[in-house]
Amino acid sequence: MFKNNLYVLKFVFKFCPLLVIFAILNIASSVLLAVLKVQLIKETIELVMAGEEISILYKSVGLYLVLVLVTSFFKMFYTNYINPRYRIIFMKKMQHFLFSKVKNVDMEMFDNPEFYDNYSRALREGTWMGMTVFNNIVRFLTSFLIVIALGVIIASDFILISIIVLSAIVNILAVNAINKSWYIWSKQTESERRMYNYVNRTFYRQRFAGEIKTTNISNLLTTKYLESAEVINKKYANTHKKVVWLHALHNLVKGLIERGLVYIYLAYQLFKGYITISIFTSSLNATFQFSSNFIDAINILTTLKENSLYIDDFIWLVNYKGKLEGRKGLEIDKFEELNIDSINFKYENTDNFSIEDLSLRIKKGEKIALVGLNGSGKTTLTKLILNFYLPSEGYLFVDGNKYDSIDQKSLRNRYSVVFQDFQIYALSIGENILMRKIQSNEDEQKVWDALEMVGMKEKILKLDEGIYTQVTREFNRNGAVFSGGEVQRIAIARVFASDADMYILDEPTSALDPFSEERINKLIIQNTKKAMIIIAHRLSTVIDCDVIYLMDKGKIIEKGTHEEMMKKNGLYSKMFNTQKNLYAK
Repeated sequence: MFKNNLYVLKFVFKFCPLLVIFAILNIASSVLLAVLKVQLIKETIELVMAGEEISILYKSVGLYLVLVLVTSFFKMFYTNYINPRYRIIFMKKMQHFLFSKVKNVDMEMFDNPEFYDNYSRALREGTWMGMTVFNNIVRFLTSFLIVIALGVIIASDFILISIIVLSAIVNILAVNAINKSWYIWSKQTESERRMYNYVNRTFYRQRFAGEIKTTNISNLLTTKYLESAEVINKKYANTHKKVVWLHALHNLVKGLIERGLVYIYLAYQLFKGYITISIFTSSLNATFQFSSNFIDAINILTTLKENSLYIDDFIWLVNYKGKLEGRKGLEIDKFEELNIDSINFKYENTDNFSIEDLSLRIKKGEKIALVGLNGSGKTTLTKLILNFYLPSEGYLFVDGNKYDSIDQKSLRNRYSVVFQDFQIYALSIGENILMRKIQSNEDEQKVWDALEMVGMKEKILKLDEGIYTQVTREFNRNGAVFSGGEVQRIAIARVFASDADMYILDEPTSALDPFSEERINKLIIQNTKKAMIIIAHRLSTVIDCDVIYLMDKGKIIEKGTHEEMMKKNGLYSKMFNTQKNLYAK
């Protein structure tokens, strides 16, 4: 428990060091305020009972009141300004830290649903858990020190202490059982809550709006939503039934034993003449403060124990070491040749190989095409080239250097990719092309040149904010909305704006009309000096490539130029002629 809580606490010290100083002052103010309240009551009643002059009362009590006001003001300032301000700072820095960790999670982990459960808990709890633990420890230290300070006042009364301890033990057991029950509920419903949130996200996202409006998918999603909600609510209700009597016990003990017995016992002492009215009143106040802080301190320990269960997931993510991501090694700023040597690969928990005994070589400036039926391994091969996965056997080389000896970031910087399921972001047009902020006039020119290459410059020039126009209207009513083909052109423009040595384009012109497709193909293949891998189903898009590789079941079964492949009269020729005849019709 202590190990986990101290682990996240170090992030507060790292991100918000000044908060620690303010917290120490807040603890001191809280302890002083608790003691001052007791002493103020005692002093006031004793002066009144002694019949002292009003001026003496004002003078004596005034000093206490000033101290009470000062300490109260600082506590209020800390609680309502300092702590919330630093909470925002901490969460911002922690979110940035977690984003950097998520970026280094191996791609294969996203194929595992159990990973998603741990992953979602780690991100959800990790963002704010450090501040929660810090505030709990501040509360614990505050309560603990108040208990010590006030304990001096009531320590001589064994019966009074016994009542408080008995009440605390019952409350601790009840709260601990309540927290454990809700943690179990949280863990048991993680998958259902992810589905619940997924459906919410789906109905919210514009990209799904068309199919939701024109198909029955909304009914299916709603069913999934309701099924998940039913499981969540059913387990919630069962958990609530288990803890409701624990809440009742907690409140009964707090009201009957902690408050009632203490009041009765002190009243008995007063009526018997064992204590004065000033001691009765101050002891009553001290006891209630002592009791609430004693129970609060113990309950916080229970909370820290509960936190440690959630912190396990956070620690797992922070300490996660990928097999691939974040790898250091040889820095490269360009390469001449990519060599793939006899690689095999299959996804986890599958029997068949997606790539089998595959070899090919791509030289600087060479344009190759990967074609084949769906599921033939084309996209999987590009994922291996991008080092998203490791081959089961065989190796990939850049200029004779094995992949595992090359710094991964510098390796991926040599590639510019347009994925088949590419994404457009709610950022400016320029940022969507550069995939980073525009930082100079040179950057602006890169964007305009890339837009000209894909035939989008004239349209963007007509927009009031040009390349600074935000894409989509999700966050800006004046944002630009593009057609599917225009969005694909923006995605393709990314490769023209990059400094990569090799372009990888997965179905780059699938959403374009024939005229645009022909123009883009000529620009990509004929006017680009970079090495290139094009994945395409429309074979007309690859006829100008230097080498065409036909893949089937993870293997290369034919290769050559378009003319050579047509002369073989094999599967490629059959596929091309079939498509040609379809277009002719």
